[in-house]
Amino acid sequence: MKRSVKNFLALILGISVVVSGCGPAGKEASGSGDPSQPLGAVSGTVINEEGLIDYSAISEEELTALYEKEPAYNQTITVNYTGSLCPVALPVAKYLGFVEEEGIKSFDFVQISGSAARDGLASGNLTVAIGFLSDWLLYYQNGEEVVSTLALHSGCASAAALKDSDITKFEKGMKIGVSGDIGGVFHNIGLRFINHDGFSTDDFTWVALEPGTLLAALQEGQVDVIVASDELIYNFVEDGYAKVIRSQDYDPDFENEVCCSLGFNKDFVKNNPVTVYKITRAVYRASKWLEASEENREKAVDLLLDKQYISTTKEMGVELINLLHYGFGTKELVATTKVIGQEYKDLGLLPADFDLTNAEEQFLVKYDLTKIAQ
Repeated sequence: MKRSVKNFLALILGISVVVSGCGPAGKEASGSGDPSQPLGAVSGTVINEEGLIDYSAISEEELTALYEKEPAYNQTITVNYTGSLCPVALPVAKYLGFVEEEGIKSFDFVQISGSAARDGLASGNLTVAIGFLSDWLLYYQNGEEVVSTLALHSGCASAAALKDSDITKFEKGMKIGVSGDIGGVFHNIGLRFINHDGFSTDDFTWVALEPGTLLAALQEGQVDVIVASDELIYNFVEDGYAKVIRSQDYDPDFENEVCCSLGFNKDFVKNNPVTVYKITRAVYRASKWLEASEENREKAVDLLLDKQYISTTKEMGVELINLLHYGFGTKELVATTKVIGQEYKDLGLLPADFDLTNAEEQFLVKYDLTKIAQ
């Protein structure tokens, strides 16, 4: 069942936010190279009352003419490929024809994920990637040239314990195994779980584990709880080995947050703002299509299995894809960025004086998506 994000937004966005560098409401943007204007704006776009970039004032013919002048015009766009359902909106945007309708030559999928995808964006070796906001925000403070343009979906990660154990929640003194590295995305998600439950980082022992060793570590008593992707956790639960004790999918304090976003290299955005808008629009249309019905999501699983984009059973794919929320807008992207940023400051992962408003302006490309037709 899909759930409303209204309460979440009311809590976060009910506070007035001064958007710096956007100019007066309704002012025409002078171009993305102008530091007084938001990243991603071009001549003809309008900055609306909420500080969002509105491309609707530019006709499709004018937009095409601008696109044809950019360095990325008629070039292949390199996109990260993970083999999982997490970045499903990207291949859906391609295979349903939304990318082609934007005049983009092609998406060239490269098998890369996680921090490697983020690093690929920062270096310019990747054009587009999907990644965890909880990962990318930390690296923004280190000067990584990665920006987000679109909130994609919720969910993606859970915490689990052995099915026959007495564990039903996090408790002080536990050993927590995280998929990947300490300081990596699932460690950071684990930190957010325990922070929400009133604990501090030092209340637990954190153990980095390779994905293929997670279940064995639980069974051998090396760790009490694991934090990993839903696809891994799902397999353990379905096979009768594990139970979920915390989830970004359906726990009330996480279910309406954005998990992942669409990212670009910052210099690429500066040099190709219309290209970036077109790609974002195509992926947003795919995300809205996924949100529209369970039938569409099942069709997406069939499509990706047929294209050999994912390696799973249809049953597993359908169950996992229906855990996620799609079709988020810019407000949710901003709201979740602020929530995660403040929690990271509380946890000491970001400096206490870290300026979240400045980060929002530098890290996010904020489009008005409300006028994009499906």
